Amino acid sequence: MTVKHRRPALTVVALLVLATAALLLARGVASDAGAADGVAAAKDKDKLIVHNQISIGKGFVRTVYRRAPDGTPRMIGVTISEAAMESLPDEPRHDGNTCFDVNEDGTTNRVTECASGHERVLWFPELRGLPFQWMMFNWQPAGHGPPGVFDKPHFDLHYFIQDYIERNFIRTGKCGVLTNCTDFATAVKPVPPPYYPVGFGPPGVAARMGNHLADGNAPPLSGGAFTQAFAYGSYDAQISFWEPVVSTTWLREQKPKQDCLTIKWAPAVQLSGYYPHTTCARFREDEEDYLMSLEDFEYRQAPAAGAKAAARSAVAPARARAATAAIAHAREGGDGH
Repeated sequence: MTVKHRRPALTVVALLVLATAALLLARGVASDAGAADGVAAAKDKDKLIVHNQISIGKGFVRTVYRRAPDGTPRMIGVTISEAAMESLPDEPRHDGNTCFDVNEDGTTNRVTECASGHERVLWFPELRGLPFQWMMFNWQPAGHGPPGVFDKPHFDLHYFIQDYIERNFIRTGKCGVLTNCTDFATAVKPVPPPYYPVGFGPPGVAARMGNHLADGNAPPLSGGAFTQAFAYGSYDAQISFWEPVVSTTWLREQKPKQDCLTIKWAPAVQLSGYYPHTTCARFREDEEDYLMSLEDFEYRQAPAAGAKAAARSAVAPARARAATAAIAHAREGGDGH
C-alpha cells in the first residue's frame, strides 16, 4: 500500500501574513517609483535649456530658458562664461556694426562715429505666448550716456519684441546717437497710455535700436549706485524691447548668488503674451558662468486696440525666422546655432 504524503496546509494566519507582506512590498516599490518620478519631474521643471550660443572674447554667451509642461515660459535669459568675462574686448571700443560718417570726410572714426559697443545677436525659442523673439546683447566697455549714469562698463540686454528684419530698417545717421533723422522722428513718437510705463523717460534714441525709456526714480538715474537697472525700448509708438542693464564691475566684484529687481509694468500691453515680473543676475560657481534672466512670467491680455496696433510686430513666420537667423549668424561671424 502506497502512502501519499501531503504538504501541510497553510493556515489562514500565514496566508494573511504573506498577503500583507506582498502588499507592503508593492506599496514600497510604488512609493519609490513615485518619488523617483517626482524627482525627475522637479529636475525637468528646473532644467535650464541652452538654445543659442555665440562667441565673445575667449568664451561665449548663450540664450537659455525654462519652460512649463504646457510650453509657456518660466524663465528666459542669457549666460556668459567666466572665460568670456575675463577676456571681454576693450579695444576697439566699438565693433563697427553701428557707425556713420558724421563729418562726411570719407572715413569712419571708431571712437567718435561709432556706437553700441560689441554686439551679438542671439535667438529665443518659440515658446507658447512668449512675445520676445531675439536678443541684442551689447557689451559696452566704456559705457554710454547719460554722463555719470551709464558711462561705466556694462551689458545692455535687449529682449526684442520687434521683428529682427523690421529692426534692421532703423538706419544710422546724424540725429540722436548716430540715428537717421527720419527714423529718429519715428522712434520718439510717444507710446500712448495705458501702454507707456509711468515714471520712465529718455535717455534717448540710438541707431539700430530705437528710443530708450529708463526709470528716473531708480538707480542709477536717481543717483544711487549702478548695479543693475531696467529700461524699455520703443519705436513708432510701440514698446519694442525690454532691457536689463547690468554693471560688469558689480558682477565681477560681487558675484551675486541671486540679485533680482522687480520690473515696473505699464498698465497694459500692446501684444498679448507672457511677461516677466523680475529681472535677476546670478553667478553660478558650478557652471562657471553668470546668468542674467527674466523670470516670474504672467499672462497679459492686450486690449483690442493695442493688439491691433501691435500686429505688425508679432512673431514672424518660421521660414522668416530661419532666414533672419542665418543672416544674423553670417553677419556676426560667430558660432551661433
